[in-house]
Amino acid sequence: MEIVFLGTGGSFPSPQRGVSSIAIKVNGDVLLFDCGEGTQRQLMSSQLSFMSITKIFITHFHGDHYLGLPGLLQTMALNGRTKDLEIFGPKGTEQLVTILERISYYSRTFDLVLHELKDGQVEHFEGFDITAHRLDHSLPCLGYYLVEDDRQGKFDVAAAKLLEIPEGPLFSRLQAGETIVWNGKGITPEMVMGPPRPGRKVFIAMDTKPIMGLPEVIKGADVLVHEATADRSLEEKANKFGHSTAAQAATIAKEAGVRKLFMVHVSPRYKDVEPLLKEARSIFTESYLPNDLDFFSIPYPEVTDEELKKQEEAAKEEAARESLEKAAIERAERGEDVGKLVAELEATVTQGEEATFYAGAATARAAQGDLSASDGPITVPPPPAKAPTQQPATARPPAKPATKPPAKLASKPAARPQRAAKGAPGAYGGGKKAPAQGGTGPEGGDEEEDDIDLDRAMLEAGIDPDAEEEEG
Repeated sequence: MEIVFLGTGGSFPSPQRGVSSIAIKVNGDVLLFDCGEGTQRQLMSSQLSFMSITKIFITHFHGDHYLGLPGLLQTMALNGRTKDLEIFGPKGTEQLVTILERISYYSRTFDLVLHELKDGQVEHFEGFDITAHRLDHSLPCLGYYLVEDDRQGKFDVAAAKLLEIPEGPLFSRLQAGETIVWNGKGITPEMVMGPPRPGRKVFIAMDTKPIMGLPEVIKGADVLVHEATADRSLEEKANKFGHSTAAQAATIAKEAGVRKLFMVHVSPRYKDVEPLLKEARSIFTESYLPNDLDFFSIPYPEVTDEELKKQEEAAKEEAARESLEKAAIERAERGEDVGKLVAELEATVTQGEEATFYAGAATARAAQGDLSASDGPITVPPPPAKAPTQQPATARPPAKPATKPPAKLASKPAARPQRAAKGAPGAYGGGKKAPAQGGTGPEGGDEEEDDIDLDRAMLEAGIDPDAEEEEG
């Protein structure tokens, strides 16, 4: 599981930080939590593919948390996406997305599946659950608690040997949950498997003032992502507008006994965030204030701090290798001299990164069609093995019923936007009504195309079309 901080600022973008958006890669899914302005640009600068996003969770309807959504949807369509995209959020999500679609002129090539969630509602996915929790902000706002399924317990080799089970395929069958017969006796997985191991837990609280009882809800979570808009000198003002201070976020993390706290939604007033970080660490030492595009691997609960450090170093080495290979390809494609490129690459790496260097050099040669012998070995150690996907060891509780079934917006062709004159057919309040999905009008008619009623869409979006005309 990896978490990527795409936007860590609040209210509006600053030279240092973009606005709210966090991506989590889990079990093959890329989940996006909020989609503030500029999110797609951040995605393209990250190691994630925007086309891999399967689900988007909106916390609330302040612009710095959703205004990047229309552009991201259009970019997905321009790149030929056909897979459904699910969007989750509080009550009003269906109306918000529908309005954004009506005032956007593009051909969407995929379906949108919209879910409106209520407090306490659990959504089940393959390998994890996400529960919506009501936060305390200036308008309805949800936090999201991602909890992985329990994993199978460890295989007890000593117990298997006591049962005289030979190493090999029988071990694998027991680990897969199969009962075997050996020496005339039935042997069940429970006889050689340890207790189920918990999955990872991440709680995301974007905009909220401190909530009584939250520490109990997220007790022992691996990661808490909590807003820290201001420092303690502005606590009264922050709380008045539904926000928290760094000290308050750290206090929640400490009381909940979480493993790490990541603070986000930093006010643009802070060019230097060190005071916020110092304030939080005086209360909870495992507090962090990430920059945009920082990413972190989230270890399993049983992984020690020392093992975690090794994993983080391995992840950094992998990122460095990918960066060097990418640079080698780009420079080789521009026709740069391979020998010069190899020399420069060699100067950029340490002795411990020889595998990375040689991989980059070999890639550069291949890009130029140079298949001659390399200056050294080009074998790169394989990346760390991923944990196998396993069935949950315990049954999950049934999901609470949704407020209403999800809405589905079908893919749509682009229609020619055309403002009708006041009082003319097609104007708001008279003539034909624009199709709800923003598609083409009735078939077989001879009417002039006027399928997007902009006056109506603007009114539904809270914009006065007459005022716009006077200003224009």
